[in-house]
Amino acid sequence: MSTESSEKIYDLLIVGGGPAGLTAAAYAVRKRIETMLISEDLGGKTNYKFSLPDVETHLIIDGEELVNKFKSQLEYLEFARHLGKVTKFQRAGKTFIATTLDQRFKGKAAINATGVTPKRLNVPGEEQFLGHGVSYSTVSHAPLFIDMDVAVVGNGTPALQAAAELAQVAKKVNVIGLPRRLIASPLGKKIKDSGKAEFLTDCTVKEIRGSTSPEKIVTESKTGENEIPVRGVFIELGYIPNTYLFSRLVRMNREKRIIIDENNQTNVTGLFAAGDVTNVNAQQVVIAIGEGANAALSAYNYLLTSRA
Repeated sequence: MSTESSEKIYDLLIVGGGPAGLTAAAYAVRKRIETMLISEDLGGKTNYKFSLPDVETHLIIDGEELVNKFKSQLEYLEFARHLGKVTKFQRAGKTFIATTLDQRFKGKAAINATGVTPKRLNVPGEEQFLGHGVSYSTVSHAPLFIDMDVAVVGNGTPALQAAAELAQVAKKVNVIGLPRRLIASPLGKKIKDSGKAEFLTDCTVKEIRGSTSPEKIVTESKTGENEIPVRGVFIELGYIPNTYLFSRLVRMNREKRIIIDENNQTNVTGLFAAGDVTNVNAQQVVIAIGEGANAALSAYNYLLTSRA
Protein backbone atom coordinates (compact mmCIF):
# COMPACT_ATOMS: atom_id res chain seq x y z
CA MET A 1 0.00 0.00 0.00
CA SER A 2 1.37 3.40 -0.97
CA THR A 3 2.59 5.41 2.02
CA GLU A 4 2.37 8.68 0.10
CA SER A 5 -1.33 8.14 -0.76
CA SER A 6 -2.03 7.19 2.85
CA GLU A 7 -0.51 10.39 4.28
CA LYS A 8 -1.71 12.91 1.71
CA ILE A 9 -5.08 14.49 2.47
CA TYR A 10 -7.07 15.76 -0.51
CA ASP A 11 -9.71 18.42 -0.24
CA LEU A 12 -12.27 16.20 -1.95
CA LEU A 13 -12.64 12.50 -2.73
CA ILE A 14 -15.14 11.42 -5.39
CA VAL A 15 -16.09 7.74 -5.57
CA GLY A 16 -17.59 6.81 -8.94
CA GLY A 17 -16.72 7.88 -12.48
CA GLY A 18 -20.13 8.01 -14.17
CA PRO A 19 -21.93 11.18 -15.30
CA ALA A 20 -22.39 12.52 -11.75
CA GLY A 21 -18.84 11.74 -10.62
CA LEU A 22 -17.18 13.11 -13.76
CA THR A 23 -19.19 16.33 -13.59
CA ALA A 24 -18.43 16.75 -9.91
CA ALA A 25 -14.72 16.26 -10.55
CA ALA A 26 -14.67 18.76 -13.42
CA TYR A 27 -16.39 21.41 -11.33
CA ALA A 28 -14.18 20.72 -8.32
CA VAL A 29 -10.99 21.06 -10.37
CA ARG A 30 -12.25 24.35 -11.80
CA LYS A 31 -12.71 25.59 -8.24
CA ARG A 32 -9.04 24.78 -7.61
CA ILE A 33 -9.72 22.36 -4.79
CA GLU A 34 -7.42 19.36 -4.68
CA THR A 35 -9.56 16.49 -5.93
CA MET A 36 -9.17 12.75 -6.39
CA LEU A 37 -11.76 10.76 -8.35
CA ILE A 38 -11.60 7.01 -7.79
CA SER A 39 -13.42 4.67 -10.14
CA GLU A 40 -13.01 1.46 -12.10
CA ASP A 41 -13.77 3.36 -15.31
CA LEU A 42 -14.59 6.80 -16.63
CA GLY A 43 -18.01 7.29 -18.16
CA GLY A 44 -20.15 4.77 -16.31
CA LYS A 45 -23.33 3.90 -18.18
CA THR A 46 -22.51 6.32 -21.00
CA ASN A 47 -19.87 3.81 -22.11
CA TYR A 48 -22.74 1.65 -23.36
CA LYS A 49 -23.95 3.14 -26.62
CA PHE A 50 -27.53 2.47 -27.73
CA SER A 51 -28.15 1.88 -31.42
CA LEU A 52 -30.80 0.20 -33.52
CA PRO A 53 -30.36 -0.88 -37.14
CA ASP A 54 -31.92 1.58 -39.62
CA VAL A 55 -33.07 3.90 -36.81
CA GLU A 56 -31.66 7.39 -36.18
CA THR A 57 -30.67 7.91 -32.54
CA HIS A 58 -31.04 11.72 -32.59
CA LEU A 59 -34.28 11.33 -30.61
CA ILE A 60 -32.28 10.26 -27.55
CA ILE A 61 -31.43 13.08 -25.15
CA ASP A 62 -28.76 11.64 -22.88
CA GLY A 63 -26.10 14.32 -22.29
CA GLU A 64 -23.43 12.00 -23.69
CA GLU A 65 -21.57 14.77 -25.51
CA LEU A 66 -21.27 16.83 -22.33
CA VAL A 67 -20.21 13.80 -20.29
CA ASN A 68 -17.50 13.03 -22.86
CA LYS A 69 -16.10 16.54 -22.42
CA PHE A 70 -15.82 16.02 -18.68
CA LYS A 71 -14.34 12.57 -19.31
CA SER A 72 -11.67 14.05 -21.60
CA GLN A 73 -10.69 16.53 -18.89
CA LEU A 74 -10.21 13.79 -16.32
CA GLU A 75 -8.28 11.59 -18.76
CA TYR A 76 -5.89 14.51 -19.25
CA LEU A 77 -5.64 15.37 -15.54
CA GLU A 78 -3.97 12.20 -14.31
CA PHE A 79 -3.23 13.75 -10.93
CA ALA A 80 -6.99 14.02 -10.25
CA ARG A 81 -8.02 10.43 -10.96
CA HIS A 82 -7.20 6.88 -9.97
CA LEU A 83 -8.60 3.88 -11.85
CA GLY A 84 -9.39 1.19 -9.34
CA LYS A 85 -12.18 -0.38 -7.33
CA VAL A 86 -12.92 1.09 -3.92
CA THR A 87 -13.18 -1.83 -1.50
CA LYS A 88 -13.70 0.14 1.69
CA PHE A 89 -14.96 3.60 2.62
CA GLN A 90 -14.87 4.95 6.16
CA ARG A 91 -14.79 8.06 8.26
CA ALA A 92 -12.05 8.71 10.80
CA GLY A 93 -12.79 11.86 12.76
CA LYS A 94 -13.31 14.59 10.16
CA THR A 95 -11.44 12.69 7.45
CA PHE A 96 -12.89 10.31 4.87
CA ILE A 97 -10.83 7.34 3.70
CA ALA A 98 -11.35 5.42 0.44
CA THR A 99 -9.34 2.21 0.10
CA THR A 100 -8.61 0.37 -3.15
CA LEU A 101 -6.73 -2.89 -3.66
CA ASP A 102 -3.38 -1.11 -3.64
CA GLN A 103 -3.83 2.40 -2.24
CA ARG A 104 -5.61 4.49 0.34
CA PHE A 105 -6.88 8.03 -0.20
CA LYS A 106 -7.89 10.56 2.43
CA GLY A 107 -10.14 13.58 1.98
CA LYS A 108 -11.62 16.43 3.97
CA ALA A 109 -14.90 15.99 2.09
CA ALA A 110 -16.30 13.29 -0.17
CA ILE A 111 -18.94 12.69 -2.84
CA ASN A 112 -20.53 9.32 -3.44
CA ALA A 113 -21.47 8.91 -7.11
CA THR A 114 -21.43 5.12 -7.38
CA GLY A 115 -24.68 4.83 -9.34
CA VAL A 116 -26.95 1.82 -9.64
CA THR A 117 -26.94 -1.59 -11.30
CA PRO A 118 -30.05 -2.61 -13.25
CA LYS A 119 -31.60 -5.94 -12.29
CA ARG A 120 -31.20 -8.37 -15.15
CA LEU A 121 -33.24 -11.21 -16.57
CA ASN A 122 -30.15 -13.36 -17.02
CA VAL A 123 -31.46 -15.08 -20.14
CA PRO A 124 -29.70 -15.86 -23.46
CA GLY A 125 -29.65 -12.87 -25.79
CA GLU A 126 -29.90 -10.23 -23.06
CA GLU A 127 -26.20 -9.44 -22.93
CA GLN A 128 -25.77 -9.93 -26.69
CA PHE A 129 -28.35 -7.29 -27.59
CA LEU A 130 -27.70 -4.89 -24.73
CA GLY A 131 -27.60 -1.45 -26.34
CA HIS A 132 -28.86 -2.87 -29.63
CA GLY A 133 -32.55 -3.22 -28.82
CA VAL A 134 -32.38 -4.37 -25.20
CA SER A 135 -32.77 -1.46 -22.81
CA TYR A 136 -33.07 -0.84 -19.07
CA SER A 137 -34.36 2.71 -19.57
CA THR A 138 -37.72 3.27 -21.22
CA VAL A 139 -37.52 7.00 -20.52
CA SER A 140 -34.34 7.25 -22.62
CA HIS A 141 -35.06 4.88 -25.49
CA ALA A 142 -38.84 4.66 -26.02
CA PRO A 143 -38.84 7.43 -28.70
CA LEU A 144 -36.78 5.17 -31.01
CA PHE A 145 -39.51 2.56 -31.30
CA ILE A 146 -42.23 4.46 -33.14
CA ASP A 147 -44.73 2.06 -34.77
CA MET A 148 -42.72 -1.02 -33.73
CA ASP A 149 -43.60 -4.11 -31.70
CA VAL A 150 -41.86 -4.15 -28.34
CA ALA A 151 -41.86 -6.09 -25.07
CA VAL A 152 -41.76 -4.84 -21.49
CA VAL A 153 -40.63 -7.28 -18.83
CA GLY A 154 -41.21 -6.57 -15.15
CA ASN A 155 -43.38 -7.27 -12.12
CA GLY A 156 -43.79 -3.84 -10.55
CA THR A 157 -44.88 -0.25 -11.05
CA PRO A 158 -41.81 0.69 -13.18
CA ALA A 159 -42.86 -1.90 -15.77
CA LEU A 160 -46.43 -0.58 -15.76
CA GLN A 161 -45.18 2.97 -16.27
CA ALA A 162 -42.87 1.79 -19.05
CA ALA A 163 -45.79 0.10 -20.80
CA ALA A 164 -47.81 3.32 -20.57
CA GLU A 165 -45.02 5.35 -22.13
CA LEU A 166 -44.38 2.84 -24.92
CA ALA A 167 -48.09 2.56 -25.70
CA GLN A 168 -47.94 6.18 -26.87
CA VAL A 169 -45.35 5.47 -29.58
CA ALA A 170 -45.15 1.74 -30.29
CA LYS A 171 -47.37 -0.30 -32.58
CA LYS A 172 -47.85 -3.01 -29.96
CA VAL A 173 -46.58 -3.48 -26.41
CA ASN A 174 -46.27 -7.01 -25.03
CA VAL A 175 -46.22 -6.69 -21.25
CA ILE A 176 -44.74 -9.77 -19.60
CA GLY A 177 -44.84 -10.61 -15.90
CA LEU A 178 -47.10 -7.91 -14.44
CA PRO A 179 -49.35 -9.14 -11.62
CA ARG A 180 -53.10 -8.88 -12.16
CA ARG A 181 -53.51 -6.31 -9.36
CA LEU A 182 -51.41 -3.83 -11.34
CA ILE A 183 -53.24 -4.59 -14.56
CA ALA A 184 -56.47 -3.81 -12.70
CA SER A 185 -55.13 -0.46 -11.48
CA PRO A 186 -56.34 2.80 -13.10
CA LEU A 187 -53.13 3.06 -15.15
CA GLY A 188 -53.33 -0.62 -16.12
CA LYS A 189 -56.91 -0.17 -17.33
CA LYS A 190 -55.89 2.92 -19.30
CA ILE A 191 -53.14 0.98 -21.08
CA LYS A 192 -55.51 -1.88 -21.78
CA ASP A 193 -58.16 0.47 -23.18
CA SER A 194 -55.61 1.97 -25.58
CA GLY A 195 -55.71 -1.25 -27.59
CA LYS A 196 -51.93 -1.11 -27.90
CA ALA A 197 -51.00 -3.59 -25.17
CA GLU A 198 -51.26 -7.29 -24.52
CA PHE A 199 -50.68 -8.50 -20.96
CA LEU A 200 -49.01 -11.89 -20.54
CA THR A 201 -49.21 -12.73 -16.86
CA ASP A 202 -48.64 -16.47 -16.63
CA CYS A 203 -45.36 -16.79 -18.47
CA THR A 204 -41.67 -16.00 -18.12
CA VAL A 205 -39.01 -14.94 -20.59
CA LYS A 206 -36.76 -17.76 -21.68
CA GLU A 207 -34.67 -16.15 -24.43
CA ILE A 208 -34.23 -13.11 -26.68
CA ARG A 209 -33.47 -14.09 -30.27
CA GLY A 210 -32.25 -12.20 -33.32
CA SER A 211 -29.27 -11.49 -35.54
CA THR A 212 -27.92 -7.96 -34.98
CA SER A 213 -30.86 -6.87 -32.79
CA PRO A 214 -33.89 -8.53 -31.16
CA GLU A 215 -36.34 -10.14 -33.57
CA LYS A 216 -38.39 -12.23 -31.18
CA ILE A 217 -38.75 -12.95 -27.51
CA VAL A 218 -39.34 -16.53 -26.35
CA THR A 219 -41.72 -17.00 -23.44
CA GLU A 220 -42.49 -20.12 -21.44
CA SER A 221 -45.68 -21.08 -19.63
CA LYS A 222 -47.51 -24.22 -18.50
CA THR A 223 -48.75 -24.70 -22.05
CA GLY A 224 -45.26 -24.54 -23.55
CA GLU A 225 -43.10 -22.04 -25.44
CA ASN A 226 -44.27 -19.11 -27.50
CA GLU A 227 -42.37 -16.77 -29.84
CA ILE A 228 -43.38 -13.10 -29.96
CA PRO A 229 -42.01 -10.84 -32.74
CA VAL A 230 -40.39 -7.69 -31.26
CA ARG A 231 -37.87 -5.04 -32.24
CA GLY A 232 -37.09 -3.93 -28.72
CA VAL A 233 -37.07 -5.42 -25.21
CA PHE A 234 -37.38 -3.13 -22.18
CA ILE A 235 -36.34 -4.80 -18.94
CA GLU A 236 -37.92 -2.92 -16.05
CA LEU A 237 -37.14 -4.97 -12.96
CA GLY A 238 -35.72 -2.07 -10.98
CA TYR A 239 -32.22 -1.13 -9.89
CA ILE A 240 -29.77 -2.08 -7.16
CA PRO A 241 -28.15 1.07 -5.70
CA ASN A 242 -24.39 0.65 -5.24
CA THR A 243 -24.46 1.77 -1.62
CA TYR A 244 -22.89 -1.20 0.15
CA LEU A 245 -19.69 0.76 0.90
CA PHE A 246 -21.71 3.51 2.59
CA SER A 247 -24.45 1.50 4.29
CA ARG A 248 -23.13 2.05 7.82
CA LEU A 249 -22.47 5.73 7.31
CA VAL A 250 -25.46 7.36 5.66
CA ARG A 251 -29.22 7.41 5.97
CA MET A 252 -31.04 5.62 3.13
CA ASN A 253 -34.63 5.09 2.05
CA ARG A 254 -36.45 1.78 1.58
CA GLU A 255 -34.86 1.29 -1.83
CA LYS A 256 -31.39 1.66 -0.27
CA ARG A 257 -30.82 4.96 -2.04
CA ILE A 258 -28.92 7.66 -0.17
CA ILE A 259 -31.13 10.45 1.16
CA ILE A 260 -29.84 13.93 0.31
CA ASP A 261 -31.06 17.49 0.77
CA GLU A 262 -31.19 20.30 -1.79
CA ASN A 263 -27.42 20.72 -1.47
CA ASN A 264 -26.73 17.02 -2.11
CA GLN A 265 -25.64 16.76 1.53
CA THR A 266 -26.16 13.44 3.32
CA ASN A 267 -26.81 13.17 7.03
CA VAL A 268 -23.02 12.99 7.52
CA THR A 269 -21.29 16.37 7.60
CA GLY A 270 -18.88 16.71 4.69
CA LEU A 271 -20.23 13.68 2.83
CA PHE A 272 -22.28 14.40 -0.29
CA ALA A 273 -23.93 12.14 -2.87
CA ALA A 274 -25.05 12.62 -6.46
CA GLY A 275 -26.68 10.78 -9.34
CA ASP A 276 -28.66 7.57 -9.51
CA VAL A 277 -27.42 6.36 -6.13
CA THR A 278 -29.50 9.03 -4.38
CA ASN A 279 -33.24 9.46 -3.78
CA VAL A 280 -33.49 12.04 -6.58
CA ASN A 281 -36.21 11.15 -9.09
CA ALA A 282 -35.39 9.49 -12.46
CA GLN A 283 -32.24 7.68 -13.50
CA GLN A 284 -31.22 10.00 -16.32
CA VAL A 285 -27.77 11.12 -17.43
CA VAL A 286 -28.77 14.78 -17.74
CA ILE A 287 -30.15 14.75 -14.19
CA ALA A 288 -26.98 13.09 -12.87
CA ILE A 289 -24.89 15.80 -14.58
CA GLY A 290 -26.78 18.54 -12.75
CA GLU A 291 -26.61 16.68 -9.46
CA GLY A 292 -22.87 16.16 -9.83
CA ALA A 293 -22.34 19.88 -10.39
CA ASN A 294 -24.51 20.74 -7.39
CA ALA A 295 -22.65 18.28 -5.16
CA ALA A 296 -19.27 19.71 -6.17
CA LEU A 297 -20.33 23.30 -5.53
CA SER A 298 -21.83 22.30 -2.18
CA ALA A 299 -18.61 20.49 -1.23
CA TYR A 300 -16.64 23.58 -2.24
CA ASN A 301 -18.78 25.78 0.02
CA TYR A 302 -18.39 23.27 2.84
CA LEU A 303 -14.61 23.32 2.48
CA LEU A 304 -14.57 27.13 2.49
CA THR A 305 -16.46 27.31 5.77
CA SER A 306 -14.61 24.42 7.39
CA ARG A 307 -11.27 26.15 6.69
CA ALA A 308 -12.40 29.30 8.47
